[in-house]
Amino acid sequence: MTVLGETLVAEFSRKYQRSGKPLARFLEIARAATWLHMSEVKATLPATDYDPREQTYIFDIGGNKYRLLANIDFEEQILNIRAVLTHEQYNRK
Repeated sequence: MTVLGETLVAEFSRKYQRSGKPLARFLEIARAATWLHMSEVKATLPATDYDPREQTYIFDIGGNKYRLLANIDFEEQILNIRAVLTHEQYNRK
């Protein structure tokens, strides 16, 4: 996958330093992936949900401490990061 929006991850990691390693691992996995549909995403990252209203994939990162929200274009192999949030921030959303 081509990953867009990595600056959001970098900014979040600077603010929440403990998120750095788990988010870096997520980026490694996403860049190496060639997902064709949601079942393949779930096979790789089981703690992933999909919000059909927002057409957004919600990745639980770092043992459920962080949420990464992204759109995925499976045909073009692009993952576009829309937001990175703490669990608490996500619950307030």
